[in-house]
Amino acid sequence: MRIMEYAKSLSDVCGVANLAKDEKKLIENYGEDICKYPYAIVIGHKMIEEIIEKIPLTYNNDEYAQEYLDEYYNSHQRVSKIASKIALYIEDEGYHAIVLDVSGKSDEIDLKKPFSNKASAHIAGVGWLGKNNLLTTEEFGPRLTWATVLTDAPLEEYAGDEMESLCGDCTMCVTACPGKAIVDLPDPAESYSPEKCGNYLMKRKEENHPVACGMCLYICPYGNEKSRKLLNKNY
Repeated sequence: MRIMEYAKSLSDVCGVANLAKDEKKLIENYGEDICKYPYAIVIGHKMIEEIIEKIPLTYNNDEYAQEYLDEYYNSHQRVSKIASKIALYIEDEGYHAIVLDVSGKSDEIDLKKPFSNKASAHIAGVGWLGKNNLLTTEEFGPRLTWATVLTDAPLEEYAGDEMESLCGDCTMCVTACPGKAIVDLPDPAESYSPEKCGNYLMKRKEENHPVACGMCLYICPYGNEKSRKLLNKNY
């Protein structure tokens, strides 16, 4: 279908989630409007590699920390623009589309809470939720920003299946987290503590540093060649 060809041409990672597979759970969490249309096109957009590679230096360099923080929000704007282009293309093809940007919101639907783009990406099978609770892909690790386009375009043949976690015994993000917000458990709902993560970032703010970290994003061996070589050496 031309819609998917177009979506893939604009995205670093792209997939389709059949929301009917998890309809009951999705409606329970977000309300009936989340399943207004049966499919979700998932769009993953890479953050700038040169900036991500400086993350270990951000703890002692506020200029690099601010650069990463700016890129974090700039990547959100870029992926939102990509999602909007795809939605317009879908409508030009005669179907309906609703963009859920990185905030997980849309004026066109009423949700109980902002939608997690990680949820649609997981259902689409483009990646898995790591121990750091970030959507992780084999090719880019967690170095992506996500957006979702809900649609009634007939995309069943493109729908993927949820991936099992490939984190295995790797504990690099657990060890690297400066806020001790990640532990070695298979379920990201239990392995990652948003409270501890938030407390660490607030401490950085109180010390007049940019509110940025990203160490778990940087260190993941699925996006970091140096980490991958080290992991392979140890196993």
